[in-house]
Amino acid sequence: MTYNSIVNMDYSNVALQLTKKNIKGWYFYSFSSEPFVVSAVSTYIPLLLERFARSNGVKLDNHLLPCTSVSDKCVLPLFNKYYVDTSSFALYTFSVSVLFQTIVVVTVSGIVDLWNSVRLKGIVLVLFSIIGAISTILISRLEESQIYSLPLLYILANSCFGVINVVGNSLLPIFVNDLCKYSNGISPDTSESSVEKLNSIISGRGASLGYSSALLTQIVSMYLVHKSKTQQDIQVAVLFVGVWWLVWQAPMLWLFNDIPQTEEETASRLSRSRTYYNNKRICSLTSLGYGWRSLWNAFKHARLLKDVMIFLLGWFIISDSVTTINSTAILFAKTELDMVTLNLITISIITMVDAMIGAFVIPQFLAKKFNLLPDQILVYIIIWTSFIPFYGILGFFFESIGLKHKFEMYMLAVWYGLALGGLSAVSRSVFSLIIPRGKESTFFSMFSMTDKGSSIIGPFLIGLVTDKTHEIRYAFYLLFGLLMLALPVMKSLDVSRGRREAEELMDVISSREVSVEPLSSAGQHEQND
Repeated sequence: MTYNSIVNMDYSNVALQLTKKNIKGWYFYSFSSEPFVVSAVSTYIPLLLERFARSNGVKLDNHLLPCTSVSDKCVLPLFNKYYVDTSSFALYTFSVSVLFQTIVVVTVSGIVDLWNSVRLKGIVLVLFSIIGAISTILISRLEESQIYSLPLLYILANSCFGVINVVGNSLLPIFVNDLCKYSNGISPDTSESSVEKLNSIISGRGASLGYSSALLTQIVSMYLVHKSKTQQDIQVAVLFVGVWWLVWQAPMLWLFNDIPQTEEETASRLSRSRTYYNNKRICSLTSLGYGWRSLWNAFKHARLLKDVMIFLLGWFIISDSVTTINSTAILFAKTELDMVTLNLITISIITMVDAMIGAFVIPQFLAKKFNLLPDQILVYIIIWTSFIPFYGILGFFFESIGLKHKFEMYMLAVWYGLALGGLSAVSRSVFSLIIPRGKESTFFSMFSMTDKGSSIIGPFLIGLVTDKTHEIRYAFYLLFGLLMLALPVMKSLDVSRGRREAEELMDVISSREVSVEPLSSAGQHEQND
């Protein structure tokens, strides 16, 4: 064994240990933040928004009478001028929050890409987690008369979650490539099958941990709500979610670290080019616009990546449908089936348990057993999910089925949870396989913009339908149609082709950066002289 091989093995061992710590930190990102979106956003915030709107609302048939009964059809006078259905108020708030979230996400993710540092991304995750958690805690302290403070704090918390979601997801392909590279010493295994396998396993574990933490928070929240004075105090559950988020994000500060570069990597022309660019631009105010310029360039690059465009289009439709199904179902159960808070938390717990099962079983067992590719799994999950709105539509034609009884909500919670867990694990795994390396944050900001941006449209349209009809069941027609529209789009996705195109595009981008580097260095020397 030569001296160089021994040095390489030592370096690989150190790098491997740092990579494993980074992956543990990535698990904490999911474990700490997932209860916010799964528990608070999906269950508590819609109920709070509807309750606050009802407390400040008036009867639909007489705007001079306050809304006093949960069975009344009520509207909320916004700014004493515009009247919206109390259920629509929650849906409109979701749309506006996603709009602001998208703006913040694009701005921050571009800046993070400039540094190209795992350590920095970890700091960003912690910073925005603290802000989001504190905003969530403040929501729990609001009075029902503070009708405008609730959506404002929710928008702030949701924007923070959007940032950590994009930055966290962008770390997945980096850690997977590092693990493939260093786990085999001087003979790294970076084959396509190895990368795909690790992507699915790590992504699935992260999703399972996220849903596990959401499950724990839901169980504790149910106990806290049950022990509250009215047994309907949702805000005590929101408080616990905020505290959970604040506490469990702390380990990321110690776990996320950069892997030291070898001499060859440090001396590479590409590294020098990136270092020069970063040092020149990273501290300037113009770096705030880098995210938008990067996003624009990413969209231009994405036009050359056929499968990226196919995925983003399909995911825009799927995400809109799946996200809106949850908020619509919660509001439907509250307003149409008169389900109380403890019933709705129970439904959420059932969803979480099955989401954990789906996130773990679908990518790691079912995919292997039936020899399914990730893109094929997505198609089957879409078909599975489409049954939920279809079943809701049946309520227009039958008296005994079609979400006419409370027990039907529990059955659909199982169905929805399996779909949700599978989508969470498979979607980001598929996307990470077809994007250029080194541009993860920027492309995942596209993913998030597509994911969350679609949620601007869905809740808004359903809010309009509910305002016009004051019957939220009509939303199921729209949701079913969207899922059927997504099927042919995702069936045309080819992951292998997409990965080849991403590698070819990255080679072109790298060659351009290298060609620019000597000119940039010359300009720098001239300024120094």
